[in-house]
Amino acid sequence: MGIADRLFGSARDRFGKEVAARVRAVDAVARADYDPVEFQVVVQGARGGEPSIINLETVFRETQGAPAGVRRAAIGRLVDIAALPPTPDHWDDVRATLRPVLRPIPADPKFDLVSRPAGPYLSEMLVLDTPSAMRYAARTDLKRWEVSAEEAFATAHRNMARTVTTSLDEARRREGSAEPIRLTDNGDAYLTSLPLVQGWLATMHRLAGARPLAFPISNNTLLLAYETDDAAALAKAFEVAEREWRESARPISPAPLTVDDEGAVVLYQPAHDHPAHAAVKHAQILLAMDAYGPQTEYLRAIAGPGDPFPAALKGFRSPEGAEVTAASWADDETSLLPAADVVAFPKHNEKMLLIPWTVVAEEARLTPAEGYHPARYRVGEWPDADVMERMRKLAAEAAEAARGQG
Repeated sequence: MGIADRLFGSARDRFGKEVAARVRAVDAVARADYDPVEFQVVVQGARGGEPSIINLETVFRETQGAPAGVRRAAIGRLVDIAALPPTPDHWDDVRATLRPVLRPIPADPKFDLVSRPAGPYLSEMLVLDTPSAMRYAARTDLKRWEVSAEEAFATAHRNMARTVTTSLDEARRREGSAEPIRLTDNGDAYLTSLPLVQGWLATMHRLAGARPLAFPISNNTLLLAYETDDAAALAKAFEVAEREWRESARPISPAPLTVDDEGAVVLYQPAHDHPAHAAVKHAQILLAMDAYGPQTEYLRAIAGPGDPFPAALKGFRSPEGAEVTAASWADDETSLLPAADVVAFPKHNEKMLLIPWTVVAEEARLTPAEGYHPARYRVGEWPDADVMERMRKLAAEAAEAARGQG
């Protein structure tokens, strides 16, 4: 710990206290308390009612090492949240303002904001689109409005569906090119929410004559490309998406969403021999690790004696360049496995056994544990010896078949 930390507290605490002090100066605020454990500011409005929460982690990380002016401006935006008028108490006053937004999965399942899975590695949340700012809807809001999450999401989708005309005009001009175009949000268009709108991707498919690839890079940028056999064009689309995702202050996904033959929105998954297969695999591994990483950290932080051990998802690249994810199943403890390409069975003084996830899931009858997104699977001791031997043989057969295809 440096001298500044000893005298004034850690950088995190200094940041939190500065936010709390500036929030207290807002006329609409009766009280603002910094909570160093949760790293948030709890705000009580002058009109009473439920306190609101300002989470500090994202903005703190974004402004670490930034000039003082950038940090002050970021804190100013947090203070603006506290100055917003209270969320209306009645459903009729908010229903027209609801919008769906695509976001990374909150690591903490007790996160109060209204959230539901949007595929394996993303979440869909609800916001109120007010003239002055965007505000996330909380579960306490739904109780006050006396509506279910399903009804609120359906309403938000209907509101969002009225805003898609411009993006459809873009599709008509693309004519199946994989050259990515950038749709940048001006603050109220919610462009990265477009893939959530029922029928939007399917309409893009029909208009462009090619399967759309929608990259929700960040909260304000959507890259749009189309499936093609042009390997160079596809490589460029994925390179641009990954670079901008890595550079974004509020990243969402480097992997594209598309629509399947039944019209459902899914992560793009081409055939193994498609020129985009390796790029898609790489992007999905980045997305999976970005979702599982914070979840693993959170679960390990709250785990108590006797709780199952949250196994980590790890990425590997073979000498030939193939990428896979793996999770370890220990024989001497109860674990929560993340979904991976390969399950590792480590044994002391023996070569580690690696078995494809599909084989393990079938033979060991894995089922998702309740309450985890992304999914986790509770496992204990290894399966019986006959099951292990059968999995070993199936893994060997799969490896031989893969070599034959190569």
